[in-house]
Amino acid sequence: MCTEHGFFNRRRLLQGLGRTAAAAALAPAVLSAKVAEAYAQTTYEHLVPGRPEGVGLCSERIEDVFARVQRRVTDGLFPGAVALVARRGRIVGHRAFGSRVRGADEPMTLDTLFDLLSITKVLATATSAMILAQDGVLRMNDRVADFIPEFAANGKAAITVRDMLRYTAGLPLDSQFLDDPDAERVWQRMAEAPLEYVPGTQVLYSDLTYRLLGRVIEVASGMDLDAFAKARIWGPLGMSDTTFNPSGALISRTAATGYSELRGRMCRGEVQDEQDHALGGIAGCDGVFSTARDIAVFCQMILNGGRYGGVRVLSRQVAAAMVSNQTPEVRASETDVSPITNLLMTPKGYGWELATHRFSNGGSRLSSGSYGKAGGTGCFLWIDRRRELIGVILTNHGLPTPFDEIGWNRMLDAVGNGEFFDGIVNAVIDD
Repeated sequence: MCTEHGFFNRRRLLQGLGRTAAAAALAPAVLSAKVAEAYAQTTYEHLVPGRPEGVGLCSERIEDVFARVQRRVTDGLFPGAVALVARRGRIVGHRAFGSRVRGADEPMTLDTLFDLLSITKVLATATSAMILAQDGVLRMNDRVADFIPEFAANGKAAITVRDMLRYTAGLPLDSQFLDDPDAERVWQRMAEAPLEYVPGTQVLYSDLTYRLLGRVIEVASGMDLDAFAKARIWGPLGMSDTTFNPSGALISRTAATGYSELRGRMCRGEVQDEQDHALGGIAGCDGVFSTARDIAVFCQMILNGGRYGGVRVLSRQVAAAMVSNQTPEVRASETDVSPITNLLMTPKGYGWELATHRFSNGGSRLSSGSYGKAGGTGCFLWIDRRRELIGVILTNHGLPTPFDEIGWNRMLDAVGNGEFFDGIVNAVIDD
C-alpha cells in the first residue's frame, strides 16, 4: 500500500460563450537569469525507464490511472490511446490501449503516431519562433506585416510577433475558406482578416493567428515549418517519429481520427482539420503527428530549461519565458469560468496553456506554474514544473462533432483528461 505524502468550424466555439538574436532582440520575451533558474530544476539528460517508487510515485496509483484509461476504451468512449508518465528523468509508465482504428482489429502500440492538432503550436510553431529570435533572425517586436505585407490590411499594421505568440493579436478564433481552391488566395484572405478586438487587450486563442505565425516563420527562415522544426527541434532531440504529413511507411503506425465528409474517407495520416488539410497539411496551428515517447522528450527539454541529451535547443531564459504568464493583463478569476473559456481566454505563455484552479484541461491538482497543451483530437500533455512531473495522454477520439461548446465538453468528459492528470498528481508520495 502507498501512504500519503459533421463539419469542423471553430467559430462555433464562441457561440456559447455568452451562456457561460541576442537577449536584446528577445526583449521583452526573456526572463531574468534568476527567474529562469527557478524554472529549470535538475537537468535529466535522457528519459530512461524506471520504477515509480524510485522517483517518489506510488505504483498502485499509477496502475489505477492506467486502469481508468482502459475502462474508457472498453466502454467505447474512444477507440484507443497511448499514455505516458515520467518524473525526474524516469518513464514510470508507458501503456497502449485499444485500437488504432475504430471498429478494426488493429491493436494500439506504444510507437503509434497521433494527429496532435493544436499541440503543433508548441511542438513546432512557438518553439521555432523563439529559436529564430535567439538567432537574431526574428525579433519579438517585429511587425507581422513586414513578413506578410497584406496582413497590414484592416488596421493590423502594428501587430507584432509577440502579440501572435501570446494570443493577443486581435484576430478571430479562425477563418476557413474551404470554398476557395486557390491556396495562395486563401492565405491572402486569411491575412486580410479584420480585427475581432483591440490587440493586446485580451486573450483569444486563435488558430488563424498561429496559422499566420507559421507563415511568418517560413518567410523569416526560408524553409517550410516542417523542415525548420526537423532541423532545429525534432532532429537534434532525436524525435524521429515527429513530422507533418507522415510518409506512406508511417501510415500503418498512425491512429485514425474521424471521418471527413469533405474528403469522403476516414482521416488517417492526414490532419483532420479541413482548412489545414486543404493548405497541404503543414500549418502553424495544426498538422504535427508524433508519439507519446517523442512528446515526452520535448517536455523534458522544456522542463530542463531548453536542453536534452547534450543538445541545447533553447536558452534557459527563453525556455522559461515560453511557459511563464505572458498575458498579465488578463485575470484567470474573470476568464476561467468554463472549460471552453479556459481554453480560449485565460492567461497564456508563448503557445502554452497555463494551469488554473477551475476548468484547466490538466485537472485541478497541478501545482502553480504548471503548463501544458491540448489537441482537439483528444490529445493532451501537461508538465508540473514544481513536481518535475510529465503526463501525456494521446487518444484517437477525433474532433468533437459538432465542434461547439457542448461538443468540446463531451470530448473532455469522454477522454477523462482531468481524471488522468489528477490521478498522476495523486500518485506523488514525496510531495
